[in-house]
Amino acid sequence: MQSRSISDIAKRVSSGITPLRSNPDYWSNGSIPWLKTEQLGEKYIYDTNEKISDVALDQTSIKLDPPNTLSIAMYGEGKTRGNLSIIKSEMTTNQACCNVEVNSKKADYEYIYYYLKTQYEVLRNLSSVVRKNLNTTDIKEFCIRLPETIEKQKKIAGVLSSIDKKIELNNKINAELEAMAKLIYDYWFVQFDFPDANGKPYKSSGGKMVYNETLKREIPDGWVVSSLSSIPLVSKETLNPADHSGQEFKLFSIPTLDTTKTYGVELGGGIGSNKFIVTNKDILVSKLNPWFNRVVYVAEKEDQICSTEFVVWRTRNIENKNFLYMIATSQQFIAFCTQSATGTSNSHKRINPSVMMSFMQPVSQSVVEILGKRLDPIIKTIILNQQQNTHLAKLRDWLLPMLMNGQITVKDAPQ
Repeated sequence: MQSRSISDIAKRVSSGITPLRSNPDYWSNGSIPWLKTEQLGEKYIYDTNEKISDVALDQTSIKLDPPNTLSIAMYGEGKTRGNLSIIKSEMTTNQACCNVEVNSKKADYEYIYYYLKTQYEVLRNLSSVVRKNLNTTDIKEFCIRLPETIEKQKKIAGVLSSIDKKIELNNKINAELEAMAKLIYDYWFVQFDFPDANGKPYKSSGGKMVYNETLKREIPDGWVVSSLSSIPLVSKETLNPADHSGQEFKLFSIPTLDTTKTYGVELGGGIGSNKFIVTNKDILVSKLNPWFNRVVYVAEKEDQICSTEFVVWRTRNIENKNFLYMIATSQQFIAFCTQSATGTSNSHKRINPSVMMSFMQPVSQSVVEILGKRLDPIIKTIILNQQQNTHLAKLRDWLLPMLMNGQITVKDAPQ
């Protein structure tokens, strides 16, 4: 192993800028990706939330960074500072991003990415108490431990990258399955084109519709409109406290999505805990804005406890659970919760559980049962992929430091 500074192995180390917001020419009809630190953290970034115009590129000192540039967050008192990503398309950044264009003749950019992932806390601590932010000099002078050859760097990165590729594939599969499930739910419970007795779409085939005064729209004849608290489930903000002395439960923290697309889970003893005890009959719905779309479909059999930031929906059977999961992740429900939230600021708004459970839903129990069965294999596959991603991420994070410090070596595959 050899130690070299980032400036030694880079073609260019620089930061971006923020074009004047007051100049509409810089932002109107923007087509050039403009990256901010809040997006950093995922391994690859293909596009950005904001775009700047060709005028901004021509009239300011902002530069385009090429694909495979590493972008490192220099600002942020929370978890942002020290995050990094590999940009996969030509883009610009703001001044809080330090952009490292690695010299391919001196180092492998994927290896550098993974090495810096192991140095997250070290990078963050380069900033002092007085100067809470990093700067490009900090990054330039930071030393990287490199294997003797680029080939060895690529082999190490290849092992870790293969795990990340599997995680990314599972995420893509899940995105397609989630879109499919939402489409089916929308057809059946929004457009009311569920299969009728002859297997044809109900409303489109002339099924009888009646006006509902509560929803101010027509619903299928024979359906009822119920609040969530009236649909067959048990919903309580606080389950009975229990003495967990001597036991250990999984704890669902405030959900934080990571690259595995699963939620943060912590272990903790619970002596005299009054947290929720949840089981695999439950769905956990966040009441904290802006995370109403963060829903946990509890799949494991053992008892667990969850943060008080969730409302626990306890279901009677798997069909109802699948149906209620679709409601909890629907745009209609998310919009209702967002509009009904109260609090002093947008980042601290919450919805009262009783208000959440007042959400009105047209429902037919017989159609719910059919939908729940149809969606069961889709949802089970999504959950299995999420669980696999969690295990893969743990394996990657276990291997990462050992590969980087030489405790584990990568050998050539036998011919």
